Amino acid sequence: MDVDCSEDPCRVYTGQPVRFADVSTGAVTGRQWRFGDGRSAGDRSPAHRWLVPGFFDVTLAVSDGSRESVASRTFLVEAAEPLGTCDANSSTRCLRSSRYAVDVTWRTADGAVGAGAVAPVGTDDSGLFRFFDRSNWEILVKVLDGCEQNGHVWVFAAATTDLGYEIRVVDTAPNAGGAKKVYVNGPGSAAPAITDVTAFPDACAP
Repeated sequence: MDVDCSEDPCRVYTGQPVRFADVSTGAVTGRQWRFGDGRSAGDRSPAHRWLVPGFFDVTLAVSDGSRESVASRTFLVEAAEPLGTCDANSSTRCLRSSRYAVDVTWRTADGAVGAGAVAPVGTDDSGLFRFFDRSNWEILVKVLDGCEQNGHVWVFAAATTDLGYEIRVVDTAPNAGGAKKVYVNGPGSAAPAITDVTAFPDACAP
């Protein structure tokens, strides 16, 4: 199947079969594909599909018996049947089958402002954001199904930064009316843990 790898990460949909190919040259005595979801293959050209949304690192390790070479690529798997209209991009993370759009803005004490960037890691209910360094993740946001517990969808978040920030979580389901939760922390202030178990009270209705 065609896969959009024009940008990093590659983007595919749940259930979409993807054909991989090992183009290694020379004598290959061992080969191992790992697809980031606990499954693996040893074929030269395996097909794989992911069943749940999230980021997955695909790695191929080949060996000639004495040396090993490893290549990897990150895939963003999105819901084939989205529950909302969230459009994932470099600064927006879509959670819970593309129903919830999450983005972050950072702010310094002297007034500089910027958009947090999505780090290419996370599951269907969790996303990470960075501000400057690609390897320095600043904020974790989770959108959790608490419907059986208290009839709400929850938002949890934690930050490891002394910059100010604003976290926005928007319910993009057609019947949600654009319901939004915003969490703000000032520059230089110790960032509190966010454990909002009443975030979206109307999200559990069928």
